[in-house]
Amino acid sequence: MVLPAISVTGGEWKLIVDKDGITLFAREVSGHSEMQFKGVCIVSRPLESVVSVLSDTASYPKWFFKCIEAKKIPTENPSEFHFLLYVAIDTPWPFTDRDVVYKTEVNIDFASGKVDIRSIALKIPFLPLRKRYVRITDSEQQWILEKISVDRTRITFISRTNVAGPFANLISNPGIRDTTIHSLKNLKKMFNHPDAAEKIQQ
Repeated sequence: MVLPAISVTGGEWKLIVDKDGITLFAREVSGHSEMQFKGVCIVSRPLESVVSVLSDTASYPKWFFKCIEAKKIPTENPSEFHFLLYVAIDTPWPFTDRDVVYKTEVNIDFASGKVDIRSIALKIPFLPLRKRYVRITDSEQQWILEKISVDRTRITFISRTNVAGPFANLISNPGIRDTTIHSLKNLKKMFNHPDAAEKIQQ
Protein backbone atom coordinates (compact mmCIF):
# COMPACT_ATOMS: atom_id res chain seq x y z
CA MET A 1 0.00 0.00 0.00
CA VAL A 2 1.29 3.45 -0.90
CA LEU A 3 0.98 5.77 2.09
CA PRO A 4 0.66 9.56 1.87
CA ALA A 5 4.04 11.22 2.14
CA ILE A 6 4.70 12.89 5.48
CA SER A 7 7.31 15.65 5.61
CA VAL A 8 10.53 14.10 6.86
CA THR A 9 13.04 16.83 6.02
CA GLY A 10 13.42 18.66 9.28
CA GLY A 11 15.69 19.55 12.13
CA GLU A 12 16.43 17.54 15.24
CA TRP A 13 13.57 16.75 17.59
CA LYS A 14 13.75 18.87 20.75
CA LEU A 15 12.06 17.74 23.96
CA ILE A 16 9.71 20.46 25.24
CA VAL A 17 7.43 18.56 27.65
CA ASP A 18 7.97 15.47 29.80
CA LYS A 19 5.11 15.17 32.28
CA ASP A 20 2.49 12.67 33.45
CA GLY A 21 3.80 9.92 31.21
CA ILE A 22 3.69 12.04 28.05
CA THR A 23 6.71 13.37 26.17
CA LEU A 24 6.32 16.11 23.58
CA PHE A 25 8.92 17.03 20.99
CA ALA A 26 9.08 19.77 18.35
CA ARG A 27 11.20 20.46 15.30
CA GLU A 28 11.37 22.74 12.29
CA VAL A 29 10.36 21.33 8.90
CA SER A 30 11.99 22.48 5.68
CA GLY A 31 9.66 24.62 3.55
CA HIS A 32 7.16 25.34 6.33
CA SER A 33 6.91 28.21 8.80
CA GLU A 34 5.07 26.13 11.41
CA MET A 35 6.63 23.46 13.61
CA GLN A 36 6.07 19.72 13.60
CA PHE A 37 5.14 18.19 16.95
CA LYS A 38 5.53 14.62 18.19
CA GLY A 39 3.83 13.28 21.30
CA VAL A 40 4.52 9.88 22.82
CA CYS A 41 2.83 7.93 25.61
CA ILE A 42 2.28 4.35 26.73
CA VAL A 43 -1.12 2.96 27.71
CA SER A 44 -1.94 -0.24 29.56
CA ARG A 45 -4.17 -1.64 26.84
CA PRO A 46 -3.66 -4.16 24.03
CA LEU A 47 -2.81 -2.83 20.60
CA GLU A 48 -6.19 -4.05 19.28
CA SER A 49 -8.07 -1.94 21.82
CA VAL A 50 -6.16 1.21 20.87
CA VAL A 51 -6.75 0.55 17.17
CA SER A 52 -10.49 0.10 17.79
CA VAL A 53 -10.74 3.52 19.45
CA LEU A 54 -8.86 5.34 16.69
CA SER A 55 -10.97 3.52 14.09
CA ASP A 56 -14.19 4.84 15.62
CA THR A 57 -14.18 8.27 13.99
CA ALA A 58 -17.57 9.24 15.46
CA SER A 59 -16.02 9.08 18.95
CA TYR A 60 -13.25 11.60 18.18
CA PRO A 61 -15.04 14.51 19.92
CA LYS A 62 -14.77 12.51 23.18
CA TRP A 63 -10.97 12.56 23.18
CA PHE A 64 -9.43 14.45 20.23
CA PHE A 65 -8.72 17.95 21.53
CA LYS A 66 -11.28 20.58 20.43
CA CYS A 67 -12.86 18.22 17.89
CA ILE A 68 -16.46 19.20 17.12
CA GLU A 69 -17.20 16.54 14.52
CA ALA A 70 -15.42 13.70 12.71
CA LYS A 71 -16.75 11.38 10.04
CA LYS A 72 -15.68 9.28 7.10
CA ILE A 73 -16.72 10.68 3.73
CA PRO A 74 -18.41 8.25 1.33
CA THR A 75 -16.34 7.61 -1.80
CA GLU A 76 -16.49 5.13 -4.67
CA ASN A 77 -13.97 2.65 -3.26
CA PRO A 78 -13.60 3.20 0.51
CA SER A 79 -12.11 0.61 2.85
CA GLU A 80 -10.89 0.33 6.42
CA PHE A 81 -7.40 1.03 5.10
CA HIS A 82 -8.09 3.84 2.64
CA PHE A 83 -10.68 6.56 3.20
CA LEU A 84 -11.40 10.30 3.38
CA LEU A 85 -11.88 11.79 6.84
CA TYR A 86 -13.67 15.06 7.66
CA VAL A 87 -12.80 16.82 10.93
CA ALA A 88 -14.20 20.07 12.36
CA ILE A 89 -12.22 21.85 15.07
CA ASP A 90 -13.33 24.37 17.69
CA THR A 91 -10.91 27.29 17.40
CA PRO A 92 -10.75 29.71 20.38
CA TRP A 93 -12.42 33.11 20.03
CA PRO A 94 -11.89 35.48 18.31
CA PHE A 95 -10.79 33.10 15.55
CA THR A 96 -13.13 31.22 13.23
CA ASP A 97 -13.56 27.45 13.64
CA ARG A 98 -11.62 25.25 11.23
CA ASP A 99 -12.39 22.13 9.24
CA VAL A 100 -10.30 19.80 7.09
CA VAL A 101 -10.64 16.83 4.76
CA TYR A 102 -7.88 14.23 5.11
CA LYS A 103 -6.82 11.45 2.79
CA THR A 104 -6.06 8.66 5.23
CA GLU A 105 -4.14 5.42 4.76
CA VAL A 106 -3.70 2.62 7.30
CA ASN A 107 -0.85 0.13 7.21
CA ILE A 108 -0.73 -2.87 9.56
CA ASP A 109 2.47 -4.85 10.12
CA PHE A 110 1.36 -7.98 11.95
CA ALA A 111 4.89 -9.33 12.25
CA SER A 112 6.19 -6.36 14.23
CA GLY A 113 2.90 -5.47 15.95
CA LYS A 114 2.78 -1.99 14.47
CA VAL A 115 -0.01 0.12 12.97
CA ASP A 116 0.76 3.25 10.94
CA ILE A 117 -2.04 5.73 10.18
CA ARG A 118 -1.16 8.67 7.94
CA SER A 119 -3.39 11.58 6.96
CA ILE A 120 -2.73 14.38 4.47
CA ALA A 121 -5.11 17.32 4.04
CA LEU A 122 -6.68 17.66 0.60
CA LYS A 123 -5.84 20.92 -1.12
CA ILE A 124 -8.94 20.84 -3.33
CA PRO A 125 -12.42 21.47 -1.87
CA PHE A 126 -13.64 17.87 -2.03
CA LEU A 127 -16.54 18.93 0.20
CA PRO A 128 -18.32 22.29 -0.20
CA LEU A 129 -16.90 24.98 2.04
CA ARG A 130 -19.02 25.67 5.13
CA LYS A 131 -19.86 29.26 6.03
CA ARG A 132 -18.77 29.14 9.66
CA TYR A 133 -15.47 27.37 9.01
CA VAL A 134 -12.07 28.15 7.51
CA ARG A 135 -10.91 25.14 5.47
CA ILE A 136 -7.42 23.82 6.29
CA THR A 137 -5.56 22.55 3.21
CA ASP A 138 -2.02 22.13 4.59
CA SER A 139 -1.86 19.53 7.34
CA GLU A 140 -0.11 16.22 8.01
CA GLN A 141 -0.84 13.78 10.80
CA GLN A 142 0.57 10.38 11.67
CA TRP A 143 -0.40 7.89 14.37
CA ILE A 144 2.07 5.11 15.14
CA LEU A 145 0.75 2.36 17.42
CA GLU A 146 3.30 -0.20 18.63
CA LYS A 147 2.74 -3.35 20.65
CA ILE A 148 5.08 -3.40 23.65
CA SER A 149 3.51 -6.42 25.32
CA VAL A 150 0.17 -8.23 25.41
CA ASP A 151 -1.44 -5.41 27.38
CA ARG A 152 0.78 -2.38 26.72
CA THR A 153 0.87 -0.12 23.64
CA ARG A 154 3.05 2.83 22.70
CA ILE A 155 1.15 5.68 21.00
CA THR A 156 3.05 8.23 18.92
CA PHE A 157 1.21 11.18 17.37
CA ILE A 158 3.06 13.41 14.87
CA SER A 159 1.37 16.51 13.52
CA ARG A 160 2.06 19.64 11.50
CA THR A 161 -0.69 22.01 10.43
CA ASN A 162 -1.02 25.46 8.93
CA VAL A 163 -4.41 26.41 10.33
CA ALA A 164 -5.11 28.75 7.40
CA GLY A 165 -6.89 32.09 7.42
CA PRO A 166 -5.79 35.41 8.95
CA PHE A 167 -3.22 35.14 11.78
CA ALA A 168 -2.44 31.50 10.90
CA ASN A 169 1.22 32.21 11.65
CA LEU A 170 0.28 33.17 15.21
CA ILE A 171 -2.02 30.31 16.13
CA SER A 172 -0.70 27.29 14.18
CA ASN A 173 2.08 26.28 16.56
CA PRO A 174 0.23 26.84 19.87
CA GLY A 175 -2.87 25.14 18.47
CA ILE A 176 -1.12 22.00 17.24
CA ARG A 177 1.05 21.82 20.34
CA ASP A 178 -2.05 21.79 22.55
CA THR A 179 -3.89 19.38 20.24
CA THR A 180 -1.02 16.89 20.35
CA ILE A 181 -0.49 16.81 24.09
CA HIS A 182 -4.13 17.07 25.20
CA SER A 183 -5.31 14.40 22.76
CA LEU A 184 -2.78 11.99 24.23
CA LYS A 185 -3.78 12.97 27.76
CA ASN A 186 -7.40 12.26 26.92
CA LEU A 187 -6.52 8.87 25.45
CA LYS A 188 -4.55 7.93 28.57
CA LYS A 189 -7.49 8.90 30.78
CA MET A 190 -9.87 6.91 28.60
CA PHE A 191 -7.75 3.77 28.68
CA ASN A 192 -7.04 4.08 32.40
CA HIS A 193 -10.74 4.33 33.23
CA PRO A 194 -11.97 1.21 35.06
CA ASP A 195 -14.73 0.66 32.50
CA ALA A 196 -12.61 1.47 29.46
CA ALA A 197 -12.27 -2.12 28.29
CA GLU A 198 -16.02 -2.69 28.49
CA LYS A 199 -16.80 0.54 26.64
CA ILE A 200 -14.30 -0.35 23.91
CA GLN A 201 -15.92 -3.77 23.52
CA GLN A 202 -19.34 -2.14 23.15
